[in-house]
Amino acid sequence: MWGKICIRLILSVVIMLAVTAIGTAQVTFGVPVNLGQNVNTGGDDGCPSLTADGLEMYFHSDRPGGVGAYDIWVATRAAANQPWGKAVNLGPIVNGAGLEIAPAISSDGLELYFSDYGSPRPGGMGTTDMWVTRRASRHDPWTTPVNLGPTVNSAEDEITLVISADGLELLFDSYRPGGVGASDLWVARRDSKSSPWQAPQWLGSTLNKAGIEHCPTISADGLSLFFDYTPPGMASEEGDLMLSRRPSLSAPWGAPVDLGQAFSTHWASSISHDGKTLYFTSTRDGGLGNSDIWEVPISLDGEI
Repeated sequence: MWGKICIRLILSVVIMLAVTAIGTAQVTFGVPVNLGQNVNTGGDDGCPSLTADGLEMYFHSDRPGGVGAYDIWVATRAAANQPWGKAVNLGPIVNGAGLEIAPAISSDGLELYFSDYGSPRPGGMGTTDMWVTRRASRHDPWTTPVNLGPTVNSAEDEITLVISADGLELLFDSYRPGGVGASDLWVARRDSKSSPWQAPQWLGSTLNKAGIEHCPTISADGLSLFFDYTPPGMASEEGDLMLSRRPSLSAPWGAPVDLGQAFSTHWASSISHDGKTLYFTSTRDGGLGNSDIWEVPISLDGEI
């Protein structure tokens, strides 16, 4: 179910992209690999988000042993080339009785953002809000989650999100007024990691159209933005994977390029810090459950 809120993926296809103000980029996907039974179960496992060092992966799951209907779990490994250890539930401080979904971990692993889909906690702004939990170090426990407040959240749904590697941009999809589609992409910015988030800005008609834009995923250098676009009248899982580029962090996003109609069982949701691996959710054959987490090599310049 909720594994399917993530972006779709085209596998083993090379696509030439003409990107405004940036030139031609070649996108290549390799062969996907299931992350195995330490990460995946017979339920819905999806929307992975990794720390910059690749040693912690956060995701949501409805597997047994959780606190609510969907919880946030974490899998760890000793090195980026090692297999993942057994996933662990983050426990009742972070997870509630409802649906905690779409985790977005900061690159340093000290801030964890997520949404409480359709089951608002006390102090929320709407049906689905964005929250954050923090910890002083990677060895400390997570603190009680804090709602991002009325500056960032609205009375409408804010669902999928990603935080930039520098921690200064929070990109998310929202159904709030001011857009052109059912759900549009917005960005909140802050001056430093210790500064409050400023009022979100709509990412404009270059990225947003009629329909649904959701599941943003941004590269570590902040110059490549993947997201899913679903035209009006189609189910959210029937959309295409889009790619927009920008020449600098201060430049606007260029016109997105459609990477083509994806397989009906693939969605992507996280790019590794080095930009070489795309982690995604899939119901494809060879998995362990309804939806599993997979990884696939990716290149934006044609070299895997």
